[in-house]
Amino acid sequence: MEKEDLKQSVCQTLKEQADEIDKTSTVKSRNSIMKTALFLTSICFAVVIVSQAIVLFSSEKVTGPYGKIIEPLSGITTGKEVGITGETWNFEPGQYVWQAVDKPKIGLCWPKSPQIIPNTEKKTTIYEGGPREPYTVSLSVVNKTINDQWQQWLEKRMFGRQPLLPDKRRLDSVILILGS
Repeated sequence: MEKEDLKQSVCQTLKEQADEIDKTSTVKSRNSIMKTALFLTSICFAVVIVSQAIVLFSSEKVTGPYGKIIEPLSGITTGKEVGITGETWNFEPGQYVWQAVDKPKIGLCWPKSPQIIPNTEKKTTIYEGGPREPYTVSLSVVNKTINDQWQQWLEKRMFGRQPLLPDKRRLDSVILILGS
């Protein structure tokens, strides 16, 4: 009987050790799988970050004048006095930036005072006294000849309008609605 008990005891011990080894290897296997998944996720994340950095830093830089109307947003109803926040960059000597109310359907525009200082972020206020309907405020780049003409036109308080500038001169535009 002792041999049988010893045999059963040894078999039981070996079985328990085998179960322990299986549990340990399962835990190790799960840990290994989790570590591998974490490693691959980290690699994918790094690839995405590097690719975004490459796009960000290798994109062609803006070489010509840049202008953006930040506020108001298109579709806003305004009063006759309109606060406009904008920014302009990359202007070279001999390039000027103006705000104007454009009426593309009739091919005319009304330059607005004050003239914008290039290469700045600035808030200005323009006056719009036209009909109560949608209108377009544009930020445009002009040469010295047009700059001088528009400046003279404003100084003489001339009524009327100016020819609409070509689209390639328009840096940004917003469509606003003149309210009461």
